[in-house]
Amino acid sequence: MFKIMIVDNEAAIRKGLAHCIRWETLDCVVAGQAEDGIDALNQIPIIHPDIVISDIRMPEMDGLELVRQLNETYPHIKSIILTGFPDFEYAQRAIEYRVVHFVLKPTSVDSLVQAVEKAKALIAEDSSNQHLARRLADQSEQNLMLQQGMLIHDLINGASLSQLFVLNRISQLNLDLTSYHVLWLEISPIEENEKDLLVYLQQAQSVLADCLSEYLVHFAPFGDQMCYAIACTSDTDSLELRCREAVDIIGSLPRFLLYIGISRHYTDPLSMSRAAEEAGQAVQIAQCSPERPVISYSQMPAIPQQIMAHVFEDLKLLKSAIENQNISGTLKIITKLFQYIKENKIPIEEVRNICVYIHQFCINPLFFHNAEDYAVEIGLPALKKLIEGGSVDSLEKNMLSFAELILDRMACDTSCQGNLIHTIKNYISQHYREELTLEGLASLVYLSPTYLSKLFKRETGENLSTYMQNVRIDAAKTLFRTTPLKTYEVAERVGISDPVYFSRIFKKVVGVKPKDFRKSCED
Repeated sequence: MFKIMIVDNEAAIRKGLAHCIRWETLDCVVAGQAEDGIDALNQIPIIHPDIVISDIRMPEMDGLELVRQLNETYPHIKSIILTGFPDFEYAQRAIEYRVVHFVLKPTSVDSLVQAVEKAKALIAEDSSNQHLARRLADQSEQNLMLQQGMLIHDLINGASLSQLFVLNRISQLNLDLTSYHVLWLEISPIEENEKDLLVYLQQAQSVLADCLSEYLVHFAPFGDQMCYAIACTSDTDSLELRCREAVDIIGSLPRFLLYIGISRHYTDPLSMSRAAEEAGQAVQIAQCSPERPVISYSQMPAIPQQIMAHVFEDLKLLKSAIENQNISGTLKIITKLFQYIKENKIPIEEVRNICVYIHQFCINPLFFHNAEDYAVEIGLPALKKLIEGGSVDSLEKNMLSFAELILDRMACDTSCQGNLIHTIKNYISQHYREELTLEGLASLVYLSPTYLSKLFKRETGENLSTYMQNVRIDAAKTLFRTTPLKTYEVAERVGISDPVYFSRIFKKVVGVKPKDFRKSCED
């Protein structure tokens, strides 16, 4: 409804105007009354009227001064003037102050109703114009962002663009690319056959944008699992720290992992394709190093891009073969990798770095309770031998022996996987009230989150996230049977902070709402 304020120094006139018209039939309500302009201005911030009906002649502040101040401070409020003096000077000033209508005294109901209807029509017109202006502004902003994205896409992909054209377009599109890093974001789903990859990628972008809120960031999509981000800053260390923060936040979610590669700092927009290549190379290392999911190009080994890409593809395959205890596959990949290293004459120092990655792949699966001592006993001397290796051939020989020894040890210990699953289940049963993440559980047994998820499903027949959920719901059922705790209190006790989410999951698992389950226990 439209709010009306009546301003007149005579109380009888104010009351008459308030009651002589059935305001509700006009979709209006008399929200306030004032005895002069000063009184009206004091009430307006509280009442927020849409229409002010004011007499002209009043003590302290007259009606014309009131509408003058309304026009300056509250231009959206429509003013109607009541006067018994049809003076040209009054009318001229009223037009200047955008008064909707003059209503002569004695005031008739019809003339006042007409004035109010005119004021309402002007309010509706203003609202429509504002809505249109907002739509045009939104469309303009969307069009600007689209054109910015197209230019960034061309720069990343190394399109043939002249420096003059790029500089002109940057100026036209209000872009600042005088200081930037290119980031490559890539997500890896935990569960197999995951279909919501684009949703997860958008979630990762949102989290990263929040962590980088102090910088200007432009995102450039590139498929369902990866995208580029241009972060306009020269501070590489701070950028890397913020990216790690984003990865940690994503790590608390049970559905996917995030890896980020960061290019060197650039000041030339035409160097963006090179920066994108650097970010892509860095993210390959991040994917091979779960403990370092954010890596900048400056931290990488000095190996040409094409050779680096081939090496890290082999490392991905090797990591998978080791985690799945495929002895013959592991040895075959190591032999093939070293053959490639020799053919391309990779420097010995970089070969040692590659061997450190392989050493880590071998050691990680051993670091659960019954193999931790063995991992330390054999791992440290092997690492020392790798670091001190004098030739590529000796490194290859040591690496093959070490990998075979580790995998034989894992194969002999038939209880390893059972003990690992028992460790995870036992930890969940003791800590389900706390926030549990796949990354946190994986770190307990020194495995990658992806491998732990697959191993748990293979050994138990259910997803790890489903198992955690069922443990919490079973605990909630016990609390409903034995305590008078409210639903939100039960949710908190079992480690689910959102009571709405808890109720939805409870019904999905148990088949009834929490309140109905409690009632069935009481019957």
